[in-house]
Formats: sequence, structure tokens, C-alpha cells
Amino acid sequence: MTIKTRITFKDFLKFNLKNSLPRIVIFILIVTTLLGLNFYNADQYTQEMLRSASIWFLLFFAFIVIRSYFKLKKVFTSNKTIQEEIIYTFTDNEIQTKGETFDVDFSWDKVFLVKENKEWFLIYQSNTIMSMIPKKFFSSQEIFELRKIISNKKIKAKLKS
Repeated sequence: MTIKTRITFKDFLKFNLKNSLPRIVIFILIVTTLLGLNFYNADQYTQEMLRSASIWFLLFFAFIVIRSYFKLKKVFTSNKTIQEEIIYTFTDNEIQTKGETFDVDFSWDKVFLVKENKEWFLIYQSNTIMSMIPKKFFSSQEIFELRKIISNKKIKAKLKS
């Protein structure tokens, strides 16, 4: 089975935002809870100080979001490989990955982990190095076939049913 892909900055941004969202939400909930508890247990002067701290927190949060956007943009634009059209060929024995400037083959036994979410297949070669394959380039039959190959290879995987 052969799949042609091309990751856009929009795809890359959405992927990173969705993966960062749980951390962001937990951070906001913790800070909001602490500020809320202090606000209701404080006198008038302290309440004004907490309002000021809340405004600074919002400004800090906006700064982090804007900084993250530009950092992701820099990471994406500096990595020319991720921007190339990449052709993946999945066989029972190996994964062939061919871009405009590279050609890599590796066997399924070299795969550390495969994760599938709603929009991506993530094939990890190690704990931190992965191939990001957008599912929008797959037909439903190809998704089924890839899941079958992965399951037959007894690879550590978190697949959708």
C-alpha cells in the first residue's frame, strides 16, 4: 500500500496544539483555582492585588500562546524535510519512506510504537523520533489494511478500533 502525503503548517500547528491542550488546560485550572481560593479568603487590599495578578496571568498566557505559535512556525520552516511530499509504502516486511531529498527503509521490528488518533498515524522509531502521517491521505480501506499489518506484526500500538 502506497500513500502520498504533504504536511502543511496548518496541519503541524493543529497537531501540536491538540497535543499541548491537556497541559495548557491543567495549568489554567490550577492557577485559576489558586487565584480563586485566595480571592475569596482575602481582604479588600489583597483582592485588588489578586485582580492585578489575574491580569498579569492573562497577559503571560497570551505571551506564551503567541510565542509558541512563532516557535512552531520556526521549527516547521527550518525543517525542509517535513515540508516535502513524502511517499510511504507499507508492506508486510517494512516501511519505505521516500521524500524529495531522502529515501529510508526500515523493518517493522525497528518500530518502537505506533499511535493512532483521529487525524494521524504516529510511527515511532524511538521514544522521541516519529513519522507523522496524516490520515486524510488514506482511504478507509487503507486505514483498515495498515491497522491489520500493525496488528499482525505484534508491534506495541495504540490503535483505534
